[in-house]
Amino acid sequence: MITILVATFSFTAFQRNFVWSNDLALWSDVVKKSPYKARGYNEIGMYFYELQKPDKAIPYFRKSLYYEPEYAVAHNNLGLCFLATGLIDLAIYEFRHAIKVRPLNGMYHVNLGIAYLKMGWPELANREIKIGKTLRRKYPGKQ
Repeated sequence: MITILVATFSFTAFQRNFVWSNDLALWSDVVKKSPYKARGYNEIGMYFYELQKPDKAIPYFRKSLYYEPEYAVAHNNLGLCFLATGLIDLAIYEFRHAIKVRPLNGMYHVNLGIAYLKMGWPELANREIKIGKTLRRKYPGKQ
């Protein structure tokens, strides 16, 4: 009986190794098992964003926000994708929403400042970047 249990658990552990082979496999497994949770979709989006494939990432961030509309991280990440694809006005909208939800996250302010720079609004950009730097120093754990 013990041999059967050990063999069963060993096989199960071996199978789980494939899930941990890369981020896409891991987060796809999370989405498969928890399809109504936002984080898995956000992480798959980040996987594609980090591969410099923002067009493939955008649907995952949108799906993440469908399940959790106030998920600041996903709003920020969607903003980064819009910024990367030249949709600056949409990026600004997403960064502002992220800031509304998590106003103490300095990185969201910095990202908004970068978007303002790309729009040609240096005064607004400098203000947001300054706020972001101050928040990052003041609240380093809020990032």
